Amino acid sequence: MKRSTWLLSVVTALGLWGCSSGSSTSPGHYQYPCVTGTSQTLANPQPGQTGVPTTLGQVTIVAMGNGNTLYNTYTQWIVTLTDNTGTPWTGSPLSLVSDPSGPHPYPSDFYYASNLPMLNPGRTYQAFLSQPNASCTPVSLGQFST
Repeated sequence: MKRSTWLLSVVTALGLWGCSSGSSTSPGHYQYPCVTGTSQTLANPQPGQTGVPTTLGQVTIVAMGNGNTLYNTYTQWIVTLTDNTGTPWTGSPLSLVSDPSGPHPYPSDFYYASNLPMLNPGRTYQAFLSQPNASCTPVSLGQFST
């Protein structure tokens, strides 16, 4: 009896230790990705863009179409950034915006913006599409640098 209790304690401890270790640069560490029901990417700034002004003020994304989860629930999504020092930046809920001069990667483009505070100079930011009230891993949108 003592041996089985000891073994159960060891297995439980190892299981808890395995769940608590690891690291990631994405906000939220959940098993399942957030599902937008469409394709999306950064529109402004564009993926890989350098020299982005620290006073950008908002990140705009472009998504394909409006018959999807993202379009139907866009106010429940935000853009989050993680810079190369690991500092997180949280944007406001998405709003639908017009961007006629923006990129047009899809047959039917819909643009969404998330307001952000002033960014730090000389940093690289990884952008994510997140659902703050959901237990899912944010969707990577690309990166840019100031």
